[in-house]
Amino acid sequence: MTQSWIPREPVRPRPDASAVMGLVFGLPAFVSSLVVVGLLPSLLWPGRTWVLWLVIGLWLASGALTFLPAVESLLARAMFDMRAPSVGEMTRLAPPWERVCAAAGVDGRRYSLWVEQSRELNAFAAGGRTVAVTRRALELPPRALEAILAHELGHHLSGHSRVSLLAWWYELPARASIFLVRWAVRLVLMVGNVFARFGSGAGALASVLLALLLVFGLVVLNPWLLLMPLLSPLLAWSSRLGEYRADATAARLGYGPALVDVLSGWLAAERGKRSLRVRMLASHPSTSDRIRRLHGTR
Repeated sequence: MTQSWIPREPVRPRPDASAVMGLVFGLPAFVSSLVVVGLLPSLLWPGRTWVLWLVIGLWLASGALTFLPAVESLLARAMFDMRAPSVGEMTRLAPPWERVCAAAGVDGRRYSLWVEQSRELNAFAAGGRTVAVTRRALELPPRALEAILAHELGHHLSGHSRVSLLAWWYELPARASIFLVRWAVRLVLMVGNVFARFGSGAGALASVLLALLLVFGLVVLNPWLLLMPLLSPLLAWSSRLGEYRADATAARLGYGPALVDVLSGWLAAERGKRSLRVRMLASHPSTSDRIRRLHGTR
């Protein structure tokens, strides 16, 4: 048995620059949600300051619930279409995971292994302890499976998965307000279209003005929403840096060549070049860039 996977020293879990940038660039979404959460009790119970602070306090504390094992398992099943591995799948998945964790010097038992219901070759880390692979990933040779697991462990050790879950959780009220206003605008414009078909130009104009008023009102009440699309490229950039960092962690654990082999298979399946907009908003860097950087770590 080879011992090349044993590291010189354990990998210490600590947030890296990309995780910190994810928090910083996600602040406008957080503040936008805070405004939404604060508006609700102000409208429903005007003048009752204690209700306002109670609702805000409960919402702020709710983020900690996402890291409870039961809540994280519920989110894994409901949001990501994941399931617990079968006995046969666990037999194939557990030994590579144990070897990766041994290489990093961490306790693999604190993480929860899942299988995503997808035939694509993929894996991802979520929350504080979730590591998932697709069914096709389980068909990989052991060394290749270890390589992608090492990449996902790198996300956990660098704090990427925790930051992503918190950002997703705390931006839900802001995104819900955008969704509701967008739905209301569409409904108003549909009514205006009906007026227009029956020859009522005044009704159609009124619907357009009302739709603009709804959008204007949302922006006036919550101007932080304007920063969310503006910071999307920066959030995507920080996410791409996190992918590079996770690749570097896998390479440090001795899985660089195996990860290059896996990525080379993905590169062969890629077709065409991505537009500038797609590249700016992509959460993952191009496969060729990842391979090039991994070659540089050897």
